[in-house]
Amino acid sequence: MSDKSHPAKAEAQAEAAAPMQAKGRTKGHKMPGSVANGGMADAERDILAELDKALGEHVALLLRWNRKLVLPDSPAPDTEDDDHDCDFGAWYALNRHNRLIDQPAMHALATTHQQLHDSAKRLLSARDVDNEVDSAEFDMMALRAESFFAQLRRLERAFRTARSDVDPLTGTYNRQTMMGDLNAERERASRTEVPTAIALVDLDHFKSVNDTYGHQAGDIVLQSVAGILQSHVRPFDKVYRYGGEEFLICLPNADMKQCARVLERLRRVIEASPVTISDDTILPVTASIGAAPMTKSRTTEQIIEKADRALYAAKEGGRNRVRVWRSPDGKAAPTAPKHGKNAP
Repeated sequence: MSDKSHPAKAEAQAEAAAPMQAKGRTKGHKMPGSVANGGMADAERDILAELDKALGEHVALLLRWNRKLVLPDSPAPDTEDDDHDCDFGAWYALNRHNRLIDQPAMHALATTHQQLHDSAKRLLSARDVDNEVDSAEFDMMALRAESFFAQLRRLERAFRTARSDVDPLTGTYNRQTMMGDLNAERERASRTEVPTAIALVDLDHFKSVNDTYGHQAGDIVLQSVAGILQSHVRPFDKVYRYGGEEFLICLPNADMKQCARVLERLRRVIEASPVTISDDTILPVTASIGAAPMTKSRTTEQIIEKADRALYAAKEGGRNRVRVWRSPDGKAAPTAPKHGKNAP
């Protein structure tokens, strides 16, 4: 019997297993929680916590199962929970359609988890009926347990690596991973001759927010704007925390006209989304944005420098507007009509 399942089969098995996994919540367990649907960093933190909990939970289950197999007449030492009731199964059943969990590796883990429980159930049932332990089934349970723990560890490493690439405050990608991504994107754009752009987004008058309302209020503003950027860019665009109140966006497959449309939409959404700091304090927020195209003749650092110069032009032009570096030798110029009041 193979440990490896086809992804579609794994998903079907996990779907069939969900009712069993979700039922039987005993008084010794808390109901499973949903993965955070706020920032990416919060969701990854919740998943990591659940994977770590599942490891300890199933070590305890294995000890309980082995005790019942070896010492069937001994009293249960500390629990009346069902032998096959576990929080991980119920948590997976509740969250399996979350975009971070709806992936082949997590579905495969759920399938192995179900196979482990099925093997233990057969062993314990046969022990109760025949007063014997099937050695082949026992070896199968051990293999399932080994596979389950190995998959858990691999997923933990994957999510911890992902978290190391994420800014903990805003949930955007951090600057440490940014340059590698941008260099790879520049090489791809040069090789395929597909237009790609870089944009810098800077919050207007952010220092006055910190000075007037405190750094906690500033953090709330940063989180709000980061959420807007991540939810309103295209699915294949990537948002990075560039530093302070500044974000960088990589826009693949976008010429400067397309780039301007995306960025103008972002600017308008930010302007239309004041941030609530407290019950009686709502702060208007605007952003200035500068962009530049990726070109073969410039390094990634030089392209960012051009985007920064376009951003400077947006600030000098009155803030709360978009400017792009139109050509390798051109000057930063307006790309979209300005709507609403200019920030002072």
